Amino acid sequence: MPESPHSAIATPPPRTTRVLVGVLTVPGAADFAAPETFARWRRLTPQAAWLPIALRETSHAGILSGVADALDRTATAPRQLILLGEGYLARLMLELALRGELPCGGIVAVDVAADALPFPMAPTATAIRLVIHHNDEAPHGGLIGALRAADLDARVINLDLAAGRAMEAAAASATETFVLELVATIGRRTTDGAGNP
Repeated sequence: MPESPHSAIATPPPRTTRVLVGVLTVPGAADFAAPETFARWRRLTPQAAWLPIALRETSHAGILSGVADALDRTATAPRQLILLGEGYLARLMLELALRGELPCGGIVAVDVAADALPFPMAPTATAIRLVIHHNDEAPHGGLIGALRAADLDARVINLDLAAGRAMEAAAASATETFVLELVATIGRRTTDGAGNP
């Protein structure tokens, strides 16, 4: 049986964690990064603890419940949390953050649908990082346009679907860039005492 990528991140975080990277997972879903990728990210972020957040249900309520449980178990303040998710889960996570219902330091959403939000964005201090796959026929605007028009800490990397297999490596590289940036930034904020719980 192949090793789950999350087995490389299942070590319980210490109680003094300055940054917690929570990886949203659901049973039976394909994982978006190989075990060696998560192991590499852990090595590159020694100041962060990594924790899979296994969701009982793939809904807004399921994400809120899973994240609250992870914060309680690790005694981590929301501002110290970075959430990492892919696809449908990433879209739900992003929607919660942009509605002001999911307090956290940052989110990295990979392969998230870029269609327009069905609600107005609320102000949020959460740093938003998106890795989006697109093709030339895909309409632009919607989510990306709204993020650019808002006064948010948001960055987007667009990957071309025409790149084929090279796209997987590009997505992993873009995700790694965002994760390393957020871990460093949130770690500094926490150490300096900046930010709100």
